[in-house]
Amino acid sequence: MNKYSDIINLIEDRLDSVSVYDADLSYSVLSEAQRYSLTAGGKHLRALILIQTAMLGGLSVSDALDYACAVEMVHTYSLIHDDMPAMDNDDLRRGVPTCHKKFGEDIALLAGDALLTKAFNIIACDSKFSNDKKIACILALSNACGEHGMLAGQVIDKNSENTKISYDRLMELHSRKTGDMFKVCIEMGCILADIGEQTKNILIQYISHLGVAFQIKDDILDVTSSQEQLGKPINSDEKSEKSTYITMFGLEKSNELLYDEINCAKALIKSLNNQFFNDLANFFETRTK
Repeated sequence: MNKYSDIINLIEDRLDSVSVYDADLSYSVLSEAQRYSLTAGGKHLRALILIQTAMLGGLSVSDALDYACAVEMVHTYSLIHDDMPAMDNDDLRRGVPTCHKKFGEDIALLAGDALLTKAFNIIACDSKFSNDKKIACILALSNACGEHGMLAGQVIDKNSENTKISYDRLMELHSRKTGDMFKVCIEMGCILADIGEQTKNILIQYISHLGVAFQIKDDILDVTSSQEQLGKPINSDEKSEKSTYITMFGLEKSNELLYDEINCAKALIKSLNNQFFNDLANFFETRTK
C-alpha cells in the first residue's frame, strides 16, 4: 500500500498531534503509555478504508481524518488489552514490547480505556459535520466495538481456547472480532459522504469478504512467517490450542479459501471502478505481516 503513503502519513501526523505527552501532569505516564502504543506504527488499514470510502463520496482526506483516527484509537485500545496476560499474553507488538511489558499491566489497562474514550471525544468535538452525522458515527462505532461486536468476538475467542469449535462458530468469532471493525469503516465513510444504499451495500459485502480473507491470511502467517517479519510472536494460536483455518482445513486449502474470498471481493467492487478497493484486495492476499 505504498502508493497511499501520503494519506498514511497524514493519519500518523494526526495521531501524533492528539497524543501529546505532557511531562508536567501528575499522571503523565497515562499519556505516555497511550502515545507509545498509538504511534508505534502499523498499517492503518482501517483509517485508510474509512477515508477512501468518504473520498468515494466526494469528501477530502481532511474531512474524514479525525473519524479515521477515532477508529485507529479503538483498534489500538483493543490491541493493548488483547496483548495482556489475561488475554493472549503477548510480549511483542509491531516489533516492540507490548504496552503492559513497557508500563505494567495497570497502566496498560488504563491506557486502553483512555484511548477508547478519546475516540468518541474526537468525534464529538468535530466541527465539520452535523450533530446527526456525528451521532450516527458514534452509534456505528460503539456497536462495532461493543458487546455484540468486537467484544463478543473476544469472548468467543477466549471460550474457544483448548477446544475444537465448529466452522460456523469460527466464522462468527472472526466476523465479530475482526470483521465488524472493518465494516464500521465503510459505514462511517458512507455516513459522512452521504453515499447511497446501493453503493454502501456493495462495499459492505466487499469488506465482509476481505474481513474473512484478513483472518485466513493471519492464520497462514502465524505458521509460515517469522517473529521478525510479523513483529509479534508466531504459532500463538497453536500454543493456545485455538481452532483456526489451518487446523480445520490445512495450509493448502486455507490458501484456496483466501483466493476465493479475494476474488469474491474484487468481483463485487468491479462496477465501482475504484483503484483503491482493488489494491486493498490485492494487499489482503499478498501481505507479509
